[in-house]
Amino acid sequence: MVSLKMRVDITLNYNEMQNDKKKTIYPNSIRGTQRFTKPSRTNGGANIQINSEIAIPKLKILAEKYNGITDPYGFLTNLRNTLGISDSEGASKYGEVRIKDKSGKTLYASLRITNHNSNAETYVTHDANYPFNVSILVRKNFKKNTFKTHKDVVLEEYVYYEKKMAKVENPLSQIIKSIIEFLQTGKYIDTTGIAFKNTSP
Repeated sequence: MVSLKMRVDITLNYNEMQNDKKKTIYPNSIRGTQRFTKPSRTNGGANIQINSEIAIPKLKILAEKYNGITDPYGFLTNLRNTLGISDSEGASKYGEVRIKDKSGKTLYASLRITNHNSNAETYVTHDANYPFNVSILVRKNFKKNTFKTHKDVVLEEYVYYEKKMAKVENPLSQIIKSIIEFLQTGKYIDTTGIAFKNTSP
C-alpha cells in the first residue's frame, strides 16, 4: 500500500521531471529552422528590458555550463531565458539594455539574439532602434549573408557558425562573457576571433 507521503513525493518528483522536460525543449533551436524563420520583429511592439543585475550572475553560471561545448543546439533558447527575453514566436528576440557610464549618464541599447541575419530596417519599423544595437547570430550551418543596412540604424551583428566554433576553446562560454561585458560597458568584443561582423550604416 502506498502512503500519502509517498504519493506526494512521487507527484512532486513527477512535476519536477515535467518542469525539467519543459526546460529542455528548444523551440527556436538552430536545427531545421533556417527555411521557416520569419522576419525580425519585437515581442508585441515592446522590447523587454534586460535587468543586468539579475542577468549577469545567471550568465556567469551559464558560461560555466557551456565550457567545453561547441554544439550550439539549444544555446539561443538558454541564452534568451537567462537574459529574461521571452521565447515567443519568431526567430529574433530583442532586449533593451540600460548601461550607466562613469558620469551617471544612461546609454540605451538593444541586444538581439537570433539565428538569421538582420535587416536593419526592421529596427525602425518595429520601434526597436536604439542609439546602439547589437545582434548575436549563432547558427549550426553556414548560410549566405543576407544582412541589410539602414542609414538610420547603428548596428553591429556578430555571426558565429558551429564549424568555426569547433576550432576555438569554449566558444559559447566566450560569447556569453562578451555579452556580460556588453551589459556592463555597452561594448561587445568578440574574444573568439571567429565572428563574422556586419555593421550598419
